[in-house]
Amino acid sequence: MQGAAILVFGLFLFSIQDIIIKFFSDQYSVLQIVFIRGLVSMVVIALVIKLLWPTVALLSSRPRTAIARGLFGFISYLTYYLAVAAMPLAEVVAIVFTMPLFVTAMSALVLGEKVGIRRWSAVFIGFLGVLIILSPSGEFNALAVTLAFIASVTYAIQTTITRFLSAHDWPLTLAFNSILVFTCASGFLSLLLLAGIISENSEHASLAFFSRDWIMPEGLHLALMIFLGVNGAAGFYCLSRAYCNSEASAIAPFEYTYIIWAIVFGYLFWNEVPEITTIIGVIILISSSLYIWYRERQLEQIQETISEPEIKLVEEKV
Repeated sequence: MQGAAILVFGLFLFSIQDIIIKFFSDQYSVLQIVFIRGLVSMVVIALVIKLLWPTVALLSSRPRTAIARGLFGFISYLTYYLAVAAMPLAEVVAIVFTMPLFVTAMSALVLGEKVGIRRWSAVFIGFLGVLIILSPSGEFNALAVTLAFIASVTYAIQTTITRFLSAHDWPLTLAFNSILVFTCASGFLSLLLLAGIISENSEHASLAFFSRDWIMPEGLHLALMIFLGVNGAAGFYCLSRAYCNSEASAIAPFEYTYIIWAIVFGYLFWNEVPEITTIIGVIILISSSLYIWYRERQLEQIQETISEPEIKLVEEKV
C-alpha cells in the first residue's frame, strides 16, 4: 500500500503538469518546456542527493539500459503532450492507459507467452472501449490519436525497464538519469530544428507545438516553468520509487487514478465535459485492463503451488 500511495501521489503531480503544459501548448515549444524543466529537475535532484544521501551515485550502474529507459520515457512524454495539444485531456489519458492491453498482446505475439481466450477477449473489449472513446460524434484526429498510442507503448516499455533497473540503482538515480536523457534529447532535437535539418510548418496543433521557435518566458510563465522542474523531480522520484519498492503487477491498477484527475482538470480548466460515450468507453477500458491484471495475478498464485505440466494446462485456459 505504501508503493500504491507513492504512485498515486506521483501521478497527481504529473496531472498538475498536464494543466500547465496544455496551457503553454499554443505559445511555447514542447521541446523548450521539456529542456527547461529538465535543467531545473536535475539541479533539484542533484542537490537532494548530495545533501541528504551523498553516497548515492548520480549515474546508473547500467548506463546503456538507463539511456534506453530514458529514451523510451522521452518518446512517451513527448508524444503524450503533443497529443494533449490537439485532443481533450481525458481522451488522451484514456488512450495512454491502453498500456496493459499492449503488454498482454506483445507478451503473446513477441515473447511467445501463453495468453488464453479470456485475456485475448479482454484485450479486444478494451480496444473496443477505446474506439467508443475516440468517435462519440464522428470526429477523429488521426495524428493525435497515433501519438497517444505511441505514448502508451513506449510507457509500457519504460515501466518494464524500470523494474529491471530497480535491482541495481536507487530511485533518485533512476529519476536523475531519465531527466538527463530527456534534457539532452530535447536539446538535440531543438538544434536540429534550428539548423533546418528537421523542418515542419504545419498548422496542426501537435506539429506546431513541436516545431515552434523558442521564446524567452517572463514573469508568471517563467515561474511556472521553474515549478515544472521542481514538480517533475518529485514526480519522477515517486514513480521510480513506487516501481522499485513494489511489484509492478500489484500497484499497476492504481495508475487509473490518473484518468480521474484528467477528467476533473479537463472540466475545471477547459470546460471539457466528457460525452456519455466517453465515460462508457473509459469504464470498458478500465474494466478490461483490471480483468487482465486479475487473471495474471491469479496465474502467478497458481504457479507457486502446482507443478510445471499443470502450469501449462492453466496457461492455456487463462
